[in-house]
Amino acid sequence: MKESSLNLVKRKKTYSTYSVNLYNGDYFVVSHIRKFIVDSITKYLSPGFTVVDIACGEQPFCDLIKGMNATYIGVDIIQNSQNTVDVVAPITEIPLTSYSLDLIICTEVLEHVSDTYKAFKELSRLIKPGGVIIITVPFTYPLHEEPFDFVRLTPYQITQCARDNNLNIVELITSGNELEVVATVLDNMWIRMNSKNFSKNLFFLIGLISRIVINSVVIVLSKLVGDYLPKKYYLNTLCILSKNK
Repeated sequence: MKESSLNLVKRKKTYSTYSVNLYNGDYFVVSHIRKFIVDSITKYLSPGFTVVDIACGEQPFCDLIKGMNATYIGVDIIQNSQNTVDVVAPITEIPLTSYSLDLIICTEVLEHVSDTYKAFKELSRLIKPGGVIIITVPFTYPLHEEPFDFVRLTPYQITQCARDNNLNIVELITSGNELEVVATVLDNMWIRMNSKNFSKNLFFLIGLISRIVINSVVIVLSKLVGDYLPKKYYLNTLCILSKNK
């Protein structure tokens, strides 16, 4: 991995706190993902479980999992800033015993794996029969962590990969709507614009205000007309898989 790419990954892992702030360019993305993961952990995790968090970054869900009296194992391709990653390895080659895990969290990582099928095969190898895998992947989101951004998985591709690897679909949904997609595109466009011809402080302030205004308007509009939107443009695919017993 090139040094510049490694730095991009490190920045992403540091940011990965899953906090929800209205001025954040990923406000809607993070809101949906965080709720889905927390709700899923609360629903499927039992005391004594062994949980692996793949691409764990700064481990935003570690305290929640340990607080439920489960064993937490963080896996990532690089060590994090707190030196708390337990296993440094790629998702396709995790050195853990087969069928040893009760729950796997795999959030916002599969788009960075060049061989999707191999990743699903590894998930299936690790999870116990009856175990649960929590997966989230982006659908409408800018290129990021380049050049390690390979794919946008649809619900249909996830379904096929699951079936091919003896995994059942427990839940498979999309998050967000067309309005939230537009807001996320505009928010991220502003963040990524070249500000060299502007005062940095002024550029930051305008961007901050614009994100708050755009996100606030979309929240209101989504409440008013969200149920009528087709939701063919969406933000993320969220799913729960289980291993056949």
